[in-house]
Formats: sequence, structure tokens, C-alpha cells
Amino acid sequence: MNTFKGVLMLIGALLLSCTATMGTVPTSTAGVAASNFRDDLARDTWTYLRSPQTTVNHLPYSWWSPTLSGGDYANPAEIGLYALSWIAAYDLKRPWSPSWSETEARVGAVLDQLRKWQTGAQAYQPHGPNAYRNRVFYQWYWIGWNPPVVGANVDDNHLVPSVDNAWLAAALITIREYAEAHRRPSLAQKADAILADMDFTLWYNSTTRRFFWGAVENSMGGTEADFYSNENRIINFVARALGQMSPDEFRLSLEALQGPSGSYGGITVARVAWDGSYFTYAAPALFIRETGTGYGRDTLLPATRAQIAYARNQGYAVWGLSDCFDIGTGGYVQQGAPPVASPDSPERRPGVVTPHAAGLALITPLAADALNNLQKLKDTFSCAYEPNRGFRESVMARPGDAEYGRCSDRYSVLAQMWLFLGLVNSENGFIWRYFYRDPGVLQAHIEMYGGSRVYLPLVIR
Repeated sequence: MNTFKGVLMLIGALLLSCTATMGTVPTSTAGVAASNFRDDLARDTWTYLRSPQTTVNHLPYSWWSPTLSGGDYANPAEIGLYALSWIAAYDLKRPWSPSWSETEARVGAVLDQLRKWQTGAQAYQPHGPNAYRNRVFYQWYWIGWNPPVVGANVDDNHLVPSVDNAWLAAALITIREYAEAHRRPSLAQKADAILADMDFTLWYNSTTRRFFWGAVENSMGGTEADFYSNENRIINFVARALGQMSPDEFRLSLEALQGPSGSYGGITVARVAWDGSYFTYAAPALFIRETGTGYGRDTLLPATRAQIAYARNQGYAVWGLSDCFDIGTGGYVQQGAPPVASPDSPERRPGVVTPHAAGLALITPLAADALNNLQKLKDTFSCAYEPNRGFRESVMARPGDAEYGRCSDRYSVLAQMWLFLGLVNSENGFIWRYFYRDPGVLQAHIEMYGGSRVYLPLVIR
């Protein structure tokens, strides 16, 4: 570690009050049962993630089904979180955890593939360059091809997505910092090389101070990401952490995001999302330690409470409204809970819930409610959970609906990773420990939340 990084991390350790709060030992029969369920869920979800059925060329199927064909494509977010999940599974040190040699080989292969796409070193480019301007990555890659390539459908595959690249960058920062902390220079160097060439200013509108979502072969196309709670704050955060925005630009970019408040059933959410999809509130908090901030207290926590209250008031058997694949063979649907900024109903398919919402809620103070909800999902709906695979994508939880109790035919890798990483983070703060080891991340957090305190055992060696 260089002197500057070491000093800033030590300062950060003081500013962020590094105290371990995760991994409490259960003391009751109920506590032991909950712990056993958590372990089984982590094991089965990980078994799915590493399965040869759901991966090819070291990359994950975007979705897989025992009855449907397709899904053998992946985007940058899925690829980055998949690589990170390997390290998280290894770090858990469970009997089912992968060995370091397998972990290093799998993660290294993912990073090698990303770098080949990014630099153009992969000569096979039947659908054009496999990365945009040799900097960032396209929306979809056909991972079943050998070697994998960007998809042929330009209007879909050749989108240049800012938020998916931001998720990838966040995962790469965490991988790099883990590798550095544990003296694994090869992985650290590979992750750093990809990060060094990623450029988030490609999406930045210096006039409006907002980032574009991206369009086909155009990073400055599509609409602008304009809501604080629409997951896109991860773009601002990563751009600042990588030193691609000044402190003033970062502050102004956050101020440019809308954050109207809203209420449901007496529960006030300080900064509502446009459509109320739960992952937009909680997924950034897997990386940004928001649970100990004003955002966590005034937005994330009440949004979780509103989710639970809304499902209860609607008479749903369980809660968890977040964008997901519909039941059966249905396609992707927007699912959310009030309060919302949109004038439309937050649910496109009333009663369809997804387990990944409760998986993400495990990192909030309502972790016990989330775990109980996951247990109820498993116990109530026979199709919802399978050993060695974990939870299916969704289930119809509205009693009286003609399809009550029917599950999605799919498993999606993003949902599985949200749930798996939520389990890991809630147990030992894995992502936070290593993500915040990076001085840019530490600085971005301080600027974003001021005097907020973060409780985690920062790894500084």
C-alpha cells in the first residue's frame, strides 16, 4: 500500500467508527433455526450460481429455467456481481465454499474476458467492437459463443448502459481491494486495469449535472437518470470514487437528482423512487454503507416498512415488490410499492412478489422481518424454493387470484446475486469491508453523507 492510501484509510477508519456489528451468535432455539435457514439458503443459492447448467465460458446465464430455453446472455452488472460472488462465497469459509485456487481461476477468467473485450484484444468481433470506445461495456453479451461476443441485435445488445457499468465498477473496486488486502496481486492488477480505462464522463451532462442512462451506440443518449432513489446514485458515487468528478461536480450532481417525499399508511419516505421498486432503494446500499446515514434512516428503512405494510394491507401472503420476471413464462415486469413519484400504479402484476427484495432487506434494521418473510415464502409455496437452486424468481402471493401460488419458471442470476450478497453482507459486512478500503470510496462517502458514521471492520492491511 502506498503512503497516501495508507494514511487516508487510517483517517477513514477513525472517521467511520470501524466497529464490527455483524455475525451475532444465536442464543435461542428460534435463533438457531433462523441461522440454519440462512446457511441453507446461502448454500443452495451459491450452488445455483456456480452450477454448470447456469454458466458457460465462466460467465453467468442472465436467466435459466428447467423448462424454458434461452437466457444464455449476460450484461456488465451480472458479470461483475458474479465475479464478486465467487470471492464472497470463498470468504464465508463454509464447508460448501469454493477453494481459493478455484475462486482465483474463475474470477481471473471473468476479468480476462472483460479486458479482452475492452481493449479489442479479442480478434473475434462478428458484431463490431465488443466494448464501447475501448472504455465501457455494452448491454448484452452472448456468452454461449466461444469466445463470447456482444450480441448481434443492435437495438438491444448495443445499448451503452451507465448503471450496469457502474455496478460492474463497484464490483471491480471490491475485488481489487480484497485482492490487495490478501496479497493476490494478479487479481488486483486485472481488476485495476479494467477500472483504469472505464470512463463515466462519457454519460455525464455537464449542463444538467446528470448522467444519461445511455442509448444504442451512444453514451449521451436516452433519458437522464433524474431520481436519487432510482438506483442511479451508484453512478455518481462510482464516478467520484474513481476520481472522474471533482468534489463540486459530485455535490452538484447529487443536488440535481430529484427526491420528492411521499407517505403511505403514515410512513413517510424522504426520497421516493419513481416506481417504488425495492431494489432501487436497497441495491446501492450493498456497496454504499447507507444504513447508518440519513438516507438509510429516512428513506431506506421507511421504504422497507412501507413495502411490508402495503403487502399486508393488500392481503398478500408475503411481501417483496421489486422488478422481476412474472410468474410462469411471463416476461420482465415492473413491481413496486407506494409511496411513488409516478402517477401510475406501482404494480404491473398485482400480487407478484420476488424473494430478492427480502434478500436485499437483510442489510437493513428489519433483517429479522426479511428472514421471516423468506422462510414464509419457502414454507407457503411449494414451487418457490428448491434445494441446490434456492428461490425461483417470483410467486403470485395474492389470495383469490386464479394463479395464486404459481411461481415463475425462471431463476434470474441478478436476483440470486442480490439475495446471496445480501446474506453475506448482513452476516459479516463483506462488501463494505473491502469496498471502503479504497480511498476514493471513502472520500465519496464522506462527501455524500457528511458527518454520517459507518460501522464496519475496515480492512487496512
